[in-house]
Order: sequence, then C-alpha cells, then structure tokens
Amino acid sequence: MALLISAIVAAIVVTRFSLRDEKYPYEKRRSLLTKSQLTFYRVLKDAVDGRWSVHPMVRLADLVQVRPQARRYQAWQNRIHARHVDFLLCDQNSLEAKLAVKLDEPLRRPGRQQQDQFLAKALGDAGIPLLRIDVESDYNANSIRQFLHDNLSKKG
Repeated sequence: MALLISAIVAAIVVTRFSLRDEKYPYEKRRSLLTKSQLTFYRVLKDAVDGRWSVHPMVRLADLVQVRPQARRYQAWQNRIHARHVDFLLCDQNSLEAKLAVKLDEPLRRPGRQQQDQFLAKALGDAGIPLLRIDVESDYNANSIRQFLHDNLSKKG
C-alpha cells in the first residue's frame, strides 16, 4: 500500500513539474477583427466624428448583468457569458453604452437566428439599442453618421 501511495505521489510531482515548463498552446491572433469587421470599424470611427467612443468586440456580459434576484440566475448568466457585440458606441465621458452594432454575415450558421434574437432581446430589455448591419465590401460613412445623429443625438 505504501508503495502504491508513493507511486501516485511521484506521478503527481512529475506531472506538475513537466507541465510547468511546457508552453501553453496559444498563439497571437493576426487581428482582433475580421477583414469585414475592420473595414466597418474604420468607417464607423469616421462616422462618429469623435462624439462617441467606439469599442470593438465587447462581451455581452460586460454590457448587461443578470438581476441578483432572478430565478435561475446562473442559467441566465451562462447565456450571456460567451456572446459579444461587434462594436459598442459609448458616451465619451461616462463610457455609458449608447448603441451596440452587430454585423450580419451573409451565410449564417444553423441556430444563429435564435442567438441573434436572444442578443437583441437581452440588449433591448437592458435599454441598449442594437443596430444590425449586413456585411458589405464598402460602407457609406455619411449614411452611418446620419443614422447616428438621428438616433443618438437626442439621447445624449
């Protein structure tokens, strides 16, 4: 029995030391954004005219929170944990979320429509409007600027 325990302890010690020196299997991504997201980001930055700050790839869990008294709190928390919006426009001074933007890819994975509906409902219920834009090869900064002016100027 003592021999078995000694073997187990030795295996644990060897495993811990061998994993400590092993490199993790991570590598740097080429870019935070895809090519189509980067194209839109540049136009959006131009369109906001410095009025709002633009934040790419913001997790939904950083924008909304589950009410502490909610039934099935952890289940609701799990639903927002791995989701994100492509861009978030915030007030320059307070960093209050003003508008979330989601780019819609032309080819959607199965189940994507339900995920998008959940995202829109979660943001809407939290008071954050969601702008959905179809991915294009080019965007019109003036059209986006006008939309932002019409829909966000009155809200601060």
